[in-house]
Amino acid sequence: MSKILVIDDEEEIRIALKRVLTREGYEVVLSASVLDAIEKVDSNKDFSLVISDIMMKGKNGIDFIQYVSESNKNLPVILITGNPNLATAESAVRFKAFEYISKPVDRFQILSVVKRAIDSKTKIDVDAEKLHQSEIMEKVLRSQYLDLNRQNAAILNATSDAVITIDFNKTIVFANFAAFEMFHYPSPADLIGQTVQVLFTENKMDKYIDRIQEVMGKNQKKQAYQQADVTLKRSDETTFVADVAICTYILDGESYFTGVIRDVTQKKMMVEQLIDSERRAFLSTVAASIGHEINNSLTAIQGFVEMATKETAEASLKDRALQVTLNQTQKLQTLTSNLLQLGKSSKTRSETIESIDVNKVVSHVLEVFKETARLKYCQINWEPGEKLSIKINPDQFSLLLSNILLNAADATKNTGTISIQAFKERGSVHLSITDDGYGMTEEVISKIYEPYFTTKELGRGTGLGMFVVKQIIDSFGIKLTISSEPEKGSVFTFIFSN
Repeated sequence: MSKILVIDDEEEIRIALKRVLTREGYEVVLSASVLDAIEKVDSNKDFSLVISDIMMKGKNGIDFIQYVSESNKNLPVILITGNPNLATAESAVRFKAFEYISKPVDRFQILSVVKRAIDSKTKIDVDAEKLHQSEIMEKVLRSQYLDLNRQNAAILNATSDAVITIDFNKTIVFANFAAFEMFHYPSPADLIGQTVQVLFTENKMDKYIDRIQEVMGKNQKKQAYQQADVTLKRSDETTFVADVAICTYILDGESYFTGVIRDVTQKKMMVEQLIDSERRAFLSTVAASIGHEINNSLTAIQGFVEMATKETAEASLKDRALQVTLNQTQKLQTLTSNLLQLGKSSKTRSETIESIDVNKVVSHVLEVFKETARLKYCQINWEPGEKLSIKINPDQFSLLLSNILLNAADATKNTGTISIQAFKERGSVHLSITDDGYGMTEEVISKIYEPYFTTKELGRGTGLGMFVVKQIIDSFGIKLTISSEPEKGSVFTFIFSN
């Protein structure tokens, strides 16, 4: 409800105006003098409008509107008078009275003017509030902007990476503290303002400038680029290797390019040392593992041959010597095949591809190994079925199968059951090898393809078998699934998509 203040020293007029206005739903407050009205306005901020007579005892209506005008209050004032004249009209205009009405006042006229005055005040109040909120938001944003600038400056100067910004003329316009330290410049003035060429060595200058020119020519508002192993020059002419990430952006219509530079000299040295250390450890593992394998086989062969060559040697001992020699020779042959496999590229491994019958190759491999000690006492369940053709290098397939069979035999301590099945399912040939050995944990399965990883004791395994298997299946696009649990055996299933 709008509240209207009526000022008039004649009671009848005050009451008459109140009656007219209250019937229209307005709240009306009456005042008999200007001083009383000023006091009411100062103590009550809710007035929407003032209707004041001009001619009154003491201070008059012109004095009141002057007070309102000088107080910068958004309070419309309607002046009424029974003696209109040019002087009061001019004062009304000067002090921005909303309306100047002559008595007697027409009811419809006063109500129309009141409505317009209140609507005008409401619009001005709304606009003023919007302006006030905008000013508050501007202050908040300005404060946030300053805080963000301070935070960004703190971050840029706290990082150990050099941050350098250049403009479209390739002039350095910003550099953080780390940049001065990294490039050995004593102060910002020694680096800022120079062209970016000062950061490049003579022999790399054209290459890197061309790269920067390429970045500048992208004509996109925001893009990021990365360049590894960039050779940069310090102020003392020494050089270092760095990784550089470049971000391009446009600010106030101007293009800028900020590069984050990370000195990777120490990292590269650490990586090289780590690689050298791993290489030495790798060679030590290879030498120890393979050396024990070869030495054990040779020791067994030498011992039995020496005993068999004696004049007193019995026929059974000679037969035993031949069997041991055969077994150990086969073991060394498998080891040699695995070692030779490591030196072949994937292209070399897949050069000779033939269509082979899985059943025939499996039978042939079993025939070769069935009399050796590692499979001789195993129960082999294998029944060749219909012809199942796959395209692969025959030698590679034989090596793959040999490694899986020998691992299965070792898992059963060379006395367990090994079952082999070959079948076709959904257009693909499957080959499944199952053993009832000690099985594997999830951790062992996750490491099974790592070179020289083995669960066997030193001298009884090289850890090359499954690594070679992985190379072969990758070369020929073969899928291998492994299912195994400790003490429940393992199932290796090969799926040939061709």
